[in-house]
Amino acid sequence: MNRADDAPSLDSRGLAKNRIEALVDGIFAVAMTLLVLDIKSPVNLTIETTSGLIDYLATLEHSFAMYAISFVVLAIFWIAHHMLFHYVRHVDRRLLWMNMAFLLLVTFVPFSTDLLGDHGHLTLPVFIYGFNLIALGGLLALQLRHLAVHRALAAPDLTPAAIAEMRQEVLIYGAIPLLSMAISLYNPRIGMYSYLLLAIPTFAPSRLDRLLHPAQRDETVTPSEEP
Repeated sequence: MNRADDAPSLDSRGLAKNRIEALVDGIFAVAMTLLVLDIKSPVNLTIETTSGLIDYLATLEHSFAMYAISFVVLAIFWIAHHMLFHYVRHVDRRLLWMNMAFLLLVTFVPFSTDLLGDHGHLTLPVFIYGFNLIALGGLLALQLRHLAVHRALAAPDLTPAAIAEMRQEVLIYGAIPLLSMAISLYNPRIGMYSYLLLAIPTFAPSRLDRLLHPAQRDETVTPSEEP
């Protein structure tokens, strides 16, 4: 007969977040690795000289650029998710499914990157890649809204100021792909490199950084006197 104290303890606030964090880290690692697999040489390609190899590598410039840009883009979204989950204490079923949809789009990034790398002169791949990133930002916004409504899932330091700062960053994650898509209609190369503007909210000092790492007051430490 099962004893009552052998039953798993339940937390009315929700489930633990560690398993979804582990899954997110693993999916991002796989997606980042898959990006480089799209850069490959034809099976029957034979190059006899160093200059010929250099000329061939020059033809892959677009593919190398898309690999580097998408790696940075995935890193930015991983950091954004990491910062969001800093404020998460518990998860519920809805938040879990939002994360699953988020990861579905993360695993789509290698395909949209390869499509844009091979057919960057066409409009459709540019828009597929852009909408992929816009949808990722939208799902971050949905998760943030869910935490703002269901306060039992969030940490006490998820203040209105922190919510406002993260919402502002998410708006940038949507605005820059739209800008890049518009630029690509006139100059695909500039439009492609403009995705690097997504790094601005990541590297630029912001109020959110000050909220995450509040300045510590200087404390006067009196050294102990040893006999």
